[in-house]
Amino acid sequence: MMDDKELDELFTDPAHQEVVDLLKASRPVTPPLDPNFRLHLRTQLMAEARRTLTPRASRSWFPFTLTPRVLAPAMAAVAAGFIVVLGVEIYLSNQPTRSLVAVDVTPFHNKTNVATAEPIEITFTGPVDKAAVEETVQIEPATSVTKQWNGNTLVIVPDHPLAPNTTYTVKLKPKAAAPSANPANPASTPKPAVAPTPVVVHFTTVRAPIPPVVPPSFRSAGVTYGFDSRLGDSSKVKILNAVWTPAGQLLVTRPGGAAGPATSASPSATATASGPSASTDVWLMSTSGTAIRLVAPGGNFPAAAPTGGLFSVWRQAPGNQANLEVRDFQGNLVATVATVDGVPDRPAVWIGSDRLAYADKGLLRIVGLHAPLEAPALKVDHGSLAASPNGQLLAVQSTAGSVVLDLSPAPTQRLLDGATGFAWSAKGDLAFTIQRANRTDLYVFSAGKTSRIASSPNGQTWSDLNWAPDAASLLFAARPAGGDSTGSVLMLVNRDGSNPIMFGPQREYSAPQWSPGGDLVLFTRRDEAGGNAFWTATSAPSANDAAEKQALAEVDKFMQARIHGDHNTAQDELSDAGRAAYQTGASSLFSTAGTQFDRYYPVTVQLTGTNPNTFLVGVRIFVARSGVETSFFEEQLTLVLQDQRYLIDGVKASDTRALGHGPTVVSVQILQTPPGQQVRVRFDADLKASSITSDTIQVRDGSGQRLVDQVSFDPDNHLATLNVVLRPGTYQLVVTSGVTDINGTALAQEYSAPLVISR
Repeated sequence: MMDDKELDELFTDPAHQEVVDLLKASRPVTPPLDPNFRLHLRTQLMAEARRTLTPRASRSWFPFTLTPRVLAPAMAAVAAGFIVVLGVEIYLSNQPTRSLVAVDVTPFHNKTNVATAEPIEITFTGPVDKAAVEETVQIEPATSVTKQWNGNTLVIVPDHPLAPNTTYTVKLKPKAAAPSANPANPASTPKPAVAPTPVVVHFTTVRAPIPPVVPPSFRSAGVTYGFDSRLGDSSKVKILNAVWTPAGQLLVTRPGGAAGPATSASPSATATASGPSASTDVWLMSTSGTAIRLVAPGGNFPAAAPTGGLFSVWRQAPGNQANLEVRDFQGNLVATVATVDGVPDRPAVWIGSDRLAYADKGLLRIVGLHAPLEAPALKVDHGSLAASPNGQLLAVQSTAGSVVLDLSPAPTQRLLDGATGFAWSAKGDLAFTIQRANRTDLYVFSAGKTSRIASSPNGQTWSDLNWAPDAASLLFAARPAGGDSTGSVLMLVNRDGSNPIMFGPQREYSAPQWSPGGDLVLFTRRDEAGGNAFWTATSAPSANDAAEKQALAEVDKFMQARIHGDHNTAQDELSDAGRAAYQTGASSLFSTAGTQFDRYYPVTVQLTGTNPNTFLVGVRIFVARSGVETSFFEEQLTLVLQDQRYLIDGVKASDTRALGHGPTVVSVQILQTPPGQQVRVRFDADLKASSITSDTIQVRDGSGQRLVDQVSFDPDNHLATLNVVLRPGTYQLVVTSGVTDINGTALAQEYSAPLVISR
């Protein structure tokens, strides 16, 4: 595009520079269009822009302004018959003429509710140099991704779920490959392609649920069943088995060669199974049924490690053997830890993050990732097998009786005869069942003692035990005695055996598995062909958080009024002390001239007393200029209950921070974990694990003394956890610029927030 003075006048604001660059980098199609048509098209574009765009106070003589958000719709409305997306044109490589390929980014660009676990798809309307495209992909905040192709669609799969409440930018600029010469007909050799223009996609992830100050309870009376949906389609995404990963995604087994995104270039991920053609593959899948990546071709019976980002899988080998492999979630082979004869019929069991238990020729085996381990000579056949969360205890149903092995080592503890269906809770309690002649008894083994907590009605059996995330209740399948699964239902019972109730509508359910966060339940139901189909159901725990919800509702009303310039409503949410705080400059109630408050979200919610009369709510407010977010700041709002209503009674504001390329803190949560507390700090980028230390993330008391010696880091969830033992009072969380993302970029500036321990 030639220089155009009228366009230069339109795009004076720096926020428009991205669009200007895209327009200037574009090229006309070949052959050239009729000049009269181009003039006509330009005239219509200008007229449409003037008609649709809002007045701009600072340019009263020019009655509109042009923003990136409205440019594309205006162009699309005029240029009917053309594919115009962000004004981007990508040239084909190795074609007789310099044909154009458009890019469709509409599914993601400027969306504000993108799911954190879904792949990012960018579709090209024709062939492109895929390797060159992949090389230039950049995503900010820094995110480790896997790039795959599904036809002409580039699928960018984050290696960990994205952070919520975060605006991401994806950029790519395909490199034009040199055209191939045609020796037989030199005249037909295409001209070199012109360098393509960049693709830029902005999107914001969904808001995260606000963790309650009072921890939720999965006690049976309060858990609600939402709606259920089938995972995948029987004709396209047949699922043979499925298990949760610690990050809340799924490892599923599908028929070999099933359709999905192309595998990555990793040799270990793409290699075919040795020997005969593999009949099954293991995929990583989102909870909505999207196949993310092939992680174990030829594999079956996956099992995710509780920590460490690993999973185990059985994979057929020559000579009617099977290898027990350990892989990461990119599909890379970490180790082959065992080989057995025959075809295994169930997954191995993780013992902590570095050992596995399995059956070989009917005998119990335990193997480490780095060295073999001795296991008691127990015959297990098809008996139940389960390890405690801390990796110290292993419950085994052997032919000689059921036992709990202490692997520390310590004396083995026997369980009741007939104990089976083992399930360990997050708190280390072991649940199991004993099947009687016409009923089922449910037991809990805790602190070396066994107690029967409940029994099924006569004529009904219970099985498939699964603990709630907080260990407050047990979920299981109930069916008529005799094993007819078509009459099964889901049941909930409290940890002490009280209040057994049916969970969900009266339909068929089997093998329930609660997700790590408790928001979903995975189960099976008979399908049309008589086999099993996998389903998920939404669930929500109860919580004594009515006061918190009321306070947050007032915060939302207050913030929405500020965003929309509603002065009266904003003032109505303030107490006298709150009005005085804003009037004296503690913070700005509304945005300054030329800017606007674009969006907000709560960063942290804390109870500041023993009674829910005062809350401290930290909110992050994003400031936009001409529709583009440029900076943010935080306010600590004090809410006090006055006349049965929460009002903002005080405010403290942080400095304004420019939106840059470094990582930032997304949220802060304090959990009571007797005898102390956990401080959980979540980030928006994939971080260098080595940069998360007690030097870079600190808790300080009023005198500035550091109170934390150890910090743990969960890369799957961008989460740093500090274990502290603090007395009631106010402390300070400090995250220094020593924290860096995977590209080595540090926090732009130190982050701090108050921590209030109220009990």
